[in-house]
This record gives sequence, C-alpha cells and structure tokens, in this order.
Amino acid sequence: MKKILIASTALVAAGMMSGTASASEKINLKLGGFSKWWVVGQWNDSNYTARTANGSDINSVDIKGDNEVYFGGSTTLDNGIQVGIDIQLEAGGHTETQAGLTTTGDIIDESYVFVSGGFGKFIVGAKNNGTYLLHVTAPDAAGNWNEGGIMTGNWAVAKPAKVNTLLGGNTTAILTDGDSDGITYVAPTFYGLTFGGSYKPSSSKDDRGITDLKTQTASEIFGAGALYANTFGGVGVKVSGGWATYNLEAAANNNSASNHSTVNEYSTGSQVSYAGFTVGGSYRKQAVDSQLDNLGVKGSGWDAGVQYASGPYAVSLAYFRSSVDSGVANATDNTKTYIGSGEDTVTAYQLSGKYTLGAGVDLLASVGHIKYHDAGETNATGAAGAVASGPSTNNKGWTAMTGLSLAF
Repeated sequence: MKKILIASTALVAAGMMSGTASASEKINLKLGGFSKWWVVGQWNDSNYTARTANGSDINSVDIKGDNEVYFGGSTTLDNGIQVGIDIQLEAGGHTETQAGLTTTGDIIDESYVFVSGGFGKFIVGAKNNGTYLLHVTAPDAAGNWNEGGIMTGNWAVAKPAKVNTLLGGNTTAILTDGDSDGITYVAPTFYGLTFGGSYKPSSSKDDRGITDLKTQTASEIFGAGALYANTFGGVGVKVSGGWATYNLEAAANNNSASNHSTVNEYSTGSQVSYAGFTVGGSYRKQAVDSQLDNLGVKGSGWDAGVQYASGPYAVSLAYFRSSVDSGVANATDNTKTYIGSGEDTVTAYQLSGKYTLGAGVDLLASVGHIKYHDAGETNATGAAGAVASGPSTNNKGWTAMTGLSLAF
C-alpha cells in the first residue's frame, strides 16, 4: 500500500509539472465551520457517584460545546488540476481534549493540502484515514452519535477509567490513527463505487496520539476501504467496507518479552433509505496476536438505527454495543484474576431529533442511556496496588440534552 501511494503521488507530481501548470490566481482562504452548544442533563449511577466523588456529587447539569473554524481554499491550474488547502481550528468547547487521547495545547484539528483531478484526489497532511472517510454507520438525526457524540463520546455519564473501549472511542469506524499525518488517496467514483487508501507512519501527532488502553503509539499504518452508494427506483443504498493494519507498541506486557504486536482492524456498514426512512448499521473488529491478548485491545463493536426525515424535521433511534478485552494480567501475575467474562462492555441507545430553523441553523435534542461494565479485578493475594472490583469500576446513567447548531 505504501509503495502504491508513493508511486501514485510521484505520477501526480509529474503530471502537475507537465505542460502549462500555472494557476490563474493565488489561493484565497475562505472561512467556514460550525458551532454547537448543548445544555446537558446527566444522571450517574448512585453507587458510582458514592465511590468516586469522595462524598460529593457529580454535576447533573453541564454545558458542552463543539466548535471549529475552517480556513480553506483552492485554485485550478491551467492544466485542469485543482490544488487546495484546509485548516481546521478548534474554537472552544469540550473537544479541545479528546476522550481517551492526550493533547499538548495544539488547537489545530486537521490541516492538509489536496490535489484532485480526473485521477482522483490525494490528501497529504493531518486528516482522518480513507477507511474512515468512506465508512457508513447507523443514522442519527442530531449528528450526536459515534465518537463525536456527547454521550457516546464519554462527555456526559462518566466512563470509569478501568473500562476499555474500542481504539478511538465508541465508534465502529477505524479511528486508531486519529488525525495523524499521512497520505490518503480517494479514487474517482465509478458507477457508485469509490475506493480509498491511506498510509501513515505513526498515530502520533503534535497534539494527539493513542495512549489509552495500556498502549502507546501505533506505527506503519496501512488502510484501504470502499463505498458503494446508488439509488434504484427511489431506494437509496450505501455499503462500505474497510481494513487497516499496524504495529502497536505496548507500554507493559505480562505475556511476552516482546513489546509490540500486529493489529488488524475490519469495518463494514450499510444503509437503506426510502420515502424519508433510513435504516442502517455497522460493525468493527480489532484482531491482535497473542502478545497483546490481555492488554485491552482485542474486541468488536456494532451499531444499528433507524431515522425518519420530512421537511425540516428528523428523528432517529440508535443502539451501540462494544466488547473489549479487560486487560487483566494473565495467570503469571497472581495478584489479579478475572471476574466474569473478561471483557469490558459499553452499551448505549439514544433517541435524537432535529428541527431546521433556517439555512445552517438547527435545533437539536437527544435522550439516551449508556452503561459501562468492567469485567473486574480482585486482589487474590492481598498485594498492594491491586484494584478491587466494585461500583467504582462500573457506571450507567441517563442523559437528556438540547442544543443549537450553527453552520457557516
């Protein structure tokens, strides 16, 4: 994959230099973006609150924001090739730091250049991988689902630190590499079928890198995906599939002297729409070799949902579930042992609605429930540092929120 992408990039560069490749004018950046603000009610399990808040309550009402400003523009060269740039600035709210990821104060989210033409589109820089860009999931009327949702993004009901999620969060999209630097190619659509691929040297970025789930940086990330989207007699059909492979460095490993493993991820999704109704769902699997079996990486997740939209109104209902290895040490570490199945689970369902007030102005609302279940540990020998199982390692609760979304 890496050789193909590099060779294709070289061919595009050669094509740009051939003939007359001057632009009629310099690129002028234009502003765009969005602003979402939510008033969120959240009710954590009383046992979790008692065990984790030192006798004080956790706020049941909060304000959450998600805001980005886009600086972008493009120009068309005399040979017909389009060249452009996109820079996305985080502009306040809860997403300045991402759930399960670390930041160092850099507030630029995505930043990349692109080259497009009859050959397709090349994206170079900090951007989600091609598999992610083509992925289809369950519909959500309020755009409040997957890793970007308030509840499913772990921004409402508190997620216990010991509960492992899929890499990148509660999403069926392959998001392990986040917005790290790399190169992505998206082919021209042919009879509704689009292919894409990516190569990224590392999941690290100056403002983020995968550091959750007892792991460090993923490296040598290759991915490929496809999307088929078409309409037949008023029935819309979307089907996606994706694959990614990479090396994952382990911060600790009780199973082997080796400190890295190969991970393969697979994703698929589909939607069918007719007369305002959309039904869809998706699936993701993280498969690893035995070296990382007990470090909280191997697992899977799926979602399903239905949406109805008519005029300015839209309403949806969606469900999500993931199961990921607990990460409890194996029998060679006799201070800990499994309780239950050995898999941490997250289950969530959410009812969402949207009403369009005007161009780029939407009123949003969501009501949902989420449950975080830790497979559990117990201190078998009384050794110091082992974490006892109990309510503080599990949590569940309801959320109810309303928000305003502005696109500009």
